[in-house]
Amino acid sequence: MSKYPLVLSPVYKDYIWGGAKLKEKWGKNTKLDIVAESWELSLHEDALSRIKNGCYKGQTLLEVLEFHPDLAGKKCLSFQKFPTLIKLIDSKQNLSVQVHPSDRYARLNEHGYGKSEVWFILEAEKSAGIYFGFKKDTDKKEIEERIRDNTLVEILNFVPVTPGDVFMINAGTVHAIGKGITLAEIQQNSNITYRVYDYGRVDKDGKPRDLHIQKALEVLNYKAAKAQKSVYPYVDYAAFKKRLIADNKYFFSEFYLLNGFCPLFNENSFISVTVTDGSLCISYSGGENIILNKGETVFIPAGLEVTLAGKSDFITTTL
Repeated sequence: MSKYPLVLSPVYKDYIWGGAKLKEKWGKNTKLDIVAESWELSLHEDALSRIKNGCYKGQTLLEVLEFHPDLAGKKCLSFQKFPTLIKLIDSKQNLSVQVHPSDRYARLNEHGYGKSEVWFILEAEKSAGIYFGFKKDTDKKEIEERIRDNTLVEILNFVPVTPGDVFMINAGTVHAIGKGITLAEIQQNSNITYRVYDYGRVDKDGKPRDLHIQKALEVLNYKAAKAQKSVYPYVDYAAFKKRLIADNKYFFSEFYLLNGFCPLFNENSFISVTVTDGSLCISYSGGENIILNKGETVFIPAGLEVTLAGKSDFITTTL
């Protein structure tokens, strides 16, 4: 069966800290009042992306790749499971202070991947920022005391953010997205999160949200961290320019500013495209053109050459 671009239907999460911007400004059509996260490209069992078009319409991407692994490409064969997960996130309130485990810890204790991730800031209200790492070296005893005393955030770096900022959050780094931010999160295919501190909040049933303090204490990096933005320059081409967002074995991501035409092709890996502004027309040999609007994501199979046309900003992710 011929290859074609697979337009993905996202899965929505209505966590208590989320807002309505993904519905109001990003075209997310859902009955949920709160859309904290839109899982754009996900083969994780907690939220499986479905295909919206063509002969695979209605099937999950996981189902399709199980029968047609060639669509993901040769590079995916080196992983036990699909390595990448992509989300859009809207924080009306601060997220919990949290940490993710390394691959080694996750394999031994959670039977899954660890979680490193990159944040690409799309929108930010005035004075919005993130928490990233400790201001100073610390230890388990101090962290436990500060959790009890509600003073943990006093030793965290607070970093103001603006659209276009990029932050790499490695496993073991304490972190939290602050209120008033919309971002794209490109991460390992994992949903393992250890909450360290949650401001005393309660869930919709009036119960305190679960914390995972003991596990967090086992995986935290207690050394002081420099909360630096990743700064990558744009490279100019005839009709577009692009910059690097992230480069590791689980995801290679770039940000494009397009005004015209742009070819995309990878013989050995899929390419995902998430539109962050404007709209794209996707053309390829043997099929009808596909229109992709702001907030939509498409999965381009390995070995399929496509051309993107339009005036648009978008993120690509591949291996």
